[in-house]
Amino acid sequence: MNFIQEYFQHISSFGKAAIILNILFFVLSGVIFKYIVKPTDDEDKNTKRIFWLRFLNFLLLMIYVVDAFLNGTTNDNEWLLKASQTGLVFLISYLFIQFSHAWALQHYGKDKTVDGEEVSSSTYKSEMMHIIIIAISIIAAILLLVNIWNVTNWLQATGVLGGLLVILFATKDAWAVDSAHGLILLYNNDLEPGVVCRIPEYNILAILRKVSLTQTTFRDLVQKHKIVIPNSKLRNTKIEVLNRSGSTNWNDYIEYKIGYATSAKTVSDYFEKVWEAACEKNSALNIEKKPKLALIEAGDHAILWRLHYPLDNIYHLKSAKYAINRVAFDLQEEFNLSLSTPITHQAVGESVIEVIDEEAQPNPKEIE
Repeated sequence: MNFIQEYFQHISSFGKAAIILNILFFVLSGVIFKYIVKPTDDEDKNTKRIFWLRFLNFLLLMIYVVDAFLNGTTNDNEWLLKASQTGLVFLISYLFIQFSHAWALQHYGKDKTVDGEEVSSSTYKSEMMHIIIIAISIIAAILLLVNIWNVTNWLQATGVLGGLLVILFATKDAWAVDSAHGLILLYNNDLEPGVVCRIPEYNILAILRKVSLTQTTFRDLVQKHKIVIPNSKLRNTKIEVLNRSGSTNWNDYIEYKIGYATSAKTVSDYFEKVWEAACEKNSALNIEKKPKLALIEAGDHAILWRLHYPLDNIYHLKSAKYAINRVAFDLQEEFNLSLSTPITHQAVGESVIEVIDEEAQPNPKEIE
């Protein structure tokens, strides 16, 4: 016990603070990742984050234990303590940046309900605040490292800091472009979590989940998989925003080709029955809201009819359309009509085939 007290009194004030902080982080890691640093939706990932924090704390503390047994109260191998203190600086910087992100989202972000799920979304103010805090954290970490290793020449313009600035400038294309585009997207506020977007160039119809500094995340409307697009590419393509954030109402349409033999009244009664049956099959369709039927084009072989219908939930855009198509197919026989394009050239084709067959047959007189 006396040995521990002598060693603790021997080390520097920064070393004492490092030991105390490591012990606190080790004990309170669960509280840190539950209440201070925003947890993820994946419980396994949260458990791994707590495990790795405790493992790093244990590793940094073991450096002091090894130093105590090897060097005691002497100053031999002081680089061991400096290495432990350096690791603690990086660890504190990481936790502070994570906490600042959660704090910025809480104070400047927006809470959205996306398809029944609560989502915290970034805004221009929250990301700008996060960038400022990251810059302050990096500067503070560099100053602490300079004091730990006692290398004041790092602060010279031609020193290591100058090299870091050169590296940042050389790699700006990898992070600066997407970050700038991400800030512009957040500032314009056209793309928010919850909006349904159609991107023709990439054949995407998906719900926007998150806009970060470097990339934007979508969830496919049908297959529900995640889609990630760099912000620089997203700003250089056409994006169709189908709804506003918080609004789930939407108007869509389906087109069918029906032959001239079917009267307009029959078509009207047919689609009225289709709508009633489809509303029973899909919750996004409301039977109290009536669709509108329009004749779009009188073509050479059939009439193109368009059914405009309202949707109560745009997130069920595809499933509602599939339900209407299925009912329309099932009710064809009941109304004695067909959704297939009529074959208007069939009679002509049969005559041609008969003529060809007659010409192909040999003449009996020629055979004789």
